[in-house]
Amino acid sequence: MEIGSEFWLENIKRKNEIEYEINENEILFISGRTAIDYVLELILEKGEVRNIYFPSYCCQSMLEPFLKRKIKIDFYDVFFEENKFVYNIDKNKKCDIFFAMNYFGYFCNNMDYYIEEFKRKGAIVIEDSTHSWLSERKYNKNSNFVVASLRKWFPIISGGILIDLSNTFKSSKGIKLDYNKDYINIKRKAMETKRKYINGNENIKKSEFLDYFMEANSILNKNYKNYRIDNESKEILENLDMNVIIETRKNNVRAIYRYLKQQNEIEYIEDINLEVDCPIFVPIFLKDKEKRNLLKSKLIEHQVYCPNHWSIPEILNNDNQKQIYNKELSLVCDQRYSEEQINEYLNLLNEG
Repeated sequence: MEIGSEFWLENIKRKNEIEYEINENEILFISGRTAIDYVLELILEKGEVRNIYFPSYCCQSMLEPFLKRKIKIDFYDVFFEENKFVYNIDKNKKCDIFFAMNYFGYFCNNMDYYIEEFKRKGAIVIEDSTHSWLSERKYNKNSNFVVASLRKWFPIISGGILIDLSNTFKSSKGIKLDYNKDYINIKRKAMETKRKYINGNENIKKSEFLDYFMEANSILNKNYKNYRIDNESKEILENLDMNVIIETRKNNVRAIYRYLKQQNEIEYIEDINLEVDCPIFVPIFLKDKEKRNLLKSKLIEHQVYCPNHWSIPEILNNDNQKQIYNKELSLVCDQRYSEEQINEYLNLLNEG
């Protein structure tokens, strides 16, 4: 069985009690990028946005809503040094928006100090809590807005969320949300086809669902503005057993850490507390890009697909800021797999 990569659709049993409730200050979107775009529109209703202070370690898609509006993006440095994330943030930087990121779901990575400092100085704070969504501490309640991509965590066709902690929704004119039928239909077909493949249907070729996923991503890249979550994904969210998901992930993370503590050439975040942390992946850091790619290729040979976060954004020009992209590999720890399966793929790294 292959490990990692895109989720497939699963049969979710309906529960009597809905665990995933949406509050009046929350909106569910088709993606996290759509949530960022929407909140930017809300902010622009109130006034001009000249620049944003953004982490150098990020995804290109997160930058798109700002690039399309020609908003100046100033990067602050994000490094991985001495087994922890290090932020080189200028507290005196003047910015209209401060964008905060929580990396991989570890409490030790939180940006609480900077969130509160920039808000105190009058900047609007947008916090991306995608990586910490299932951790005990999802986000800082002093942020103005919180965004997250839910489809990175769960077997859903679409899903992003915006939380308004500043009551801007109440004074906004509001933007009508539509339904992206083309994306939803293709993404659903991709996830259904992968389910058949994973369940052993010999008539399904891997290239089929990969092509569907690629087509769906292409549609979303071109057209992501003002789309809501689809009804099927919302129903799946409402019926997921979050406690089981969280505990399964934590057990898998424990297995990965037992392995990592036996390694000499792999760096990782040492400060973890699974009483409060629920990582989306377990990030590891190799000596250089070549060693990272060799390790990644070895896993792929055995159908284990561990991603690296992320491709280097096109506008990132500082070579020092690029180092983290070239060394990182994200070890899969999600709820689709048992602790035994996690150990099996980790053992592959010790073979040969």
